[in-house]
Amino acid sequence: MKKKTLIIGGCRGIGKNIFESIKKRGDEVFCVCRSNINKKNFIRADITKKEGLKSIQKFFQKTKINNLIFSQRYRGNSNEEEYEVILKATNNIIKISKFNNSNSSIVIIGSIASTTIVEEQNESYHFTRGALETLTKYYACNLGKKNIRINCIQPSKIIKPENKKFFFKKNNKDKKLIEKITPLSRIGNSQDVANLVEFLTSEKSSFITGAIIPVDGGLRLVGQEKIARMFKK
Repeated sequence: MKKKTLIIGGCRGIGKNIFESIKKRGDEVFCVCRSNINKKNFIRADITKKEGLKSIQKFFQKTKINNLIFSQRYRGNSNEEEYEVILKATNNIIKISKFNNSNSSIVIIGSIASTTIVEEQNESYHFTRGALETLTKYYACNLGKKNIRINCIQPSKIIKPENKKFFFKKNNKDKKLIEKITPLSRIGNSQDVANLVEFLTSEKSSFITGAIIPVDGGLRLVGQEKIARMFKK
């Protein structure tokens, strides 16, 4: 039987890669986004509004899903709106979701900003990502008896469709810097994240829940002194 997967924010960036990978696997994939995309299985909804949640509720009245993936992103400077989009909406949608009974999975795309400070991001970006980690652990304990797993992926700076041209400019200093300090000697990309989502929404990960998984090529493990010495040389 074909699995059904719902992606929140699957129209751009990492979410778009996830959408394509899961669809290629053979799932029937549905996508919630704010854009008015006139395609089958695309649901237009502002997840911070009551009307948007009602649209998603109507979807769940007709469709039970196997997998729920959160890949939405807030682009702005308001602490309150960041909270509404990233944390509150995620919690609200989990509460109203309807799952099939067999090996269901929730995957949240978070950020390494929950454990380290990302210079170009503001305070609300950091505290909402930290809260996503706690939310993952909470629901892992409370949804396990329903055979629903939940895990959180924490990517570092990666190459996405929207920033691909920037990173592949000749002699890009940012790309070279990341490659130099990363143990795997490369910068990650959105397909690396999509591959992990594919695993976490498969039977191969049926005993994994509450996990916080970094996708950073080992960068979090490198000590500050080592990085300083690399640049001193």
